[in-house]
Amino acid sequence: MEKVWPKEYTQSINSVFQAQVKKLGDKDMILEKKDGAYTPKSWNEVAAEVKDLSLGLVSLGVQPKDRVALMMTTQGNWLISDLAILSAAAINVPVYPTNRGQQIAHILNDSEAGVIIVGSVDLLREIWQVWDTIPKLKTIIIPTGSKSEHALSDITGNLGDERQVLEFAEVQEMGREFARENPDVYQERWQSVEKDDLASVLYTSGTTGNPKGVMLTHDNFLSNVRNALERVEVHDWFVTLSFLPLSHVLERTAGYYMPMLVGCTIAYAESIDTLADNMQEVRPHFFVSVPRVYEKVYAGIMDKVNAGSPIKKRIFFWAKGVARQNAQLFVEGKEPSGFFGFKFSLADKLVFSTIRERIGGRLEYCISGGAPLGRELAEFFNGMNIRILEGYGLTETSPIITFNCLKNMRYGSVGQVIAQGEVRIDEDGEILSKGPQNCPGYYNNPEATEELLAGDWLKTGDIGYLDKDGFLFITDRKKDIIVTSGGKNVAPQPLEGLMTSDRYIQQAVIQGDKKNYLVAILVPNFEQLEGYAKEKGLQYGSRSELLKLPEVRKLYAKRVAKALQNEPRFAQVKRIYLMENEFTLEAKELTPTLKIKRRFVFEKYKDIFEALYAGTDDAIEVEYKPEIAPVQSTNASKSTGA
Repeated sequence: MEKVWPKEYTQSINSVFQAQVKKLGDKDMILEKKDGAYTPKSWNEVAAEVKDLSLGLVSLGVQPKDRVALMMTTQGNWLISDLAILSAAAINVPVYPTNRGQQIAHILNDSEAGVIIVGSVDLLREIWQVWDTIPKLKTIIIPTGSKSEHALSDITGNLGDERQVLEFAEVQEMGREFARENPDVYQERWQSVEKDDLASVLYTSGTTGNPKGVMLTHDNFLSNVRNALERVEVHDWFVTLSFLPLSHVLERTAGYYMPMLVGCTIAYAESIDTLADNMQEVRPHFFVSVPRVYEKVYAGIMDKVNAGSPIKKRIFFWAKGVARQNAQLFVEGKEPSGFFGFKFSLADKLVFSTIRERIGGRLEYCISGGAPLGRELAEFFNGMNIRILEGYGLTETSPIITFNCLKNMRYGSVGQVIAQGEVRIDEDGEILSKGPQNCPGYYNNPEATEELLAGDWLKTGDIGYLDKDGFLFITDRKKDIIVTSGGKNVAPQPLEGLMTSDRYIQQAVIQGDKKNYLVAILVPNFEQLEGYAKEKGLQYGSRSELLKLPEVRKLYAKRVAKALQNEPRFAQVKRIYLMENEFTLEAKELTPTLKIKRRFVFEKYKDIFEALYAGTDDAIEVEYKPEIAPVQSTNASKSTGA
């Protein structure tokens, strides 16, 4: 029987937040690292900051249904900014802090955002490079203290009359001043929002490369949370650790709105690099992650095992076998017993308990999504009683469509459909979704919306099947979008276009689905390459020999790095292979319109792609200039950095 929620938990994200503030008051809402220790902020403290910032936005001229962009790493100020935007009855447009100039410009222009809140001066400078191409952007809000800590005169001295750069605390002070003159506006604004109003426009990669703005309503998010909670237990005394990008819908829904609706405390990791330490400091009861993180944890465990003594290796691999058996018992709803129960207890004492302590020691479960989780990983962790609940969904479905729960799980499956949702398999095998989680469409893009929606059903673009018990299995992707093991969506064609725009590269095909980085097969423009070889006096007898020359390998590594230098790290090709034969119609590698048949090429050249990931001698490493990480302040009155 589905739980009946009070009206304030179904009206809007604003009404949920206000109800929880009234109910929980001085309880810790967030935990964030400050001066080397995790420091709490209560629901009341967060509410005060939200009100000040929200009214500051109103005083800047933000009207109901206006779009306000938010670009910062995962931290408390992301949550505060989001709630402030929504409380002003505006719409949050999240931008990944890894996005670059032209990508940012496209999102801000398409959404027509007039204000953006950023988490670092580096991000301010990134926007400054393209600000002249974003006519409707008038205000950038930067972390408190940035003007005194950084030399910004080259920006602040050239803004003109219509543009301004303000600090976070300045806008909050503007909000306090506004409240003194307009005491009723805050409540009027947040209460005016209804469940079918837009809460966010999230830009996600499309096959054309230009991201499309997915419109999600307050009800999309809240219904998704409420219906997911029918399948998983979350208690108000739980602490969760947040580290995935909040610009990603998975973390926003499951790692922020769900804990908020229940009343959990949300702790923020300092960075992905400090995650292991933060796990032990925070000791979370649950967290949301992507398979790539579990892969890294597993790789770290295996590194320590392989560096250990022979006896420790034998114990570990014996225990791993026990875990595999226990994993099967778990999905059957059984507990270890008899002689196996003794073996499990011994393995737990010698191996499993130590691993569980490294992630805090009180973890109830993890939620995994964004990309498929390998069965071996799922069995390994679940067999040690580290429960990983894998789910499936899209940005367009808020995101959860299905997921496994503690009492009903299948390895290799992404679980059963959530409450109030439906899944149907179309004639061509495509997975269709129905329910309140489905988005109303794409912002300013009726053509794409028409392709996405068929009446009440949403086309996921994925191929799969349902077993007799209603468990969903994903077998393929209908579209070409690459989903890395880190859950990042990558449109390969634009990246291939950047590479083939180089005079030395004629054709390119990228692979990286379910992998932690991209690789590519390149076909050189041999006319240009042979001219280069002649100019440099390089000696070779055949094209095959030419492609093996160190000078040529170095040339292509540099050309690819130059072509993709300004792309986000996850969209940069890390290894390439130079092929002497071009893709042709005759070999069935091209369509009649001369587009590469991706799946055919992937299968035909499977050995080459596998060799690229294995790092054999034919694989060429591509090195990029170091990426400057956004600088975040750790001062509580500033942009509280994570």
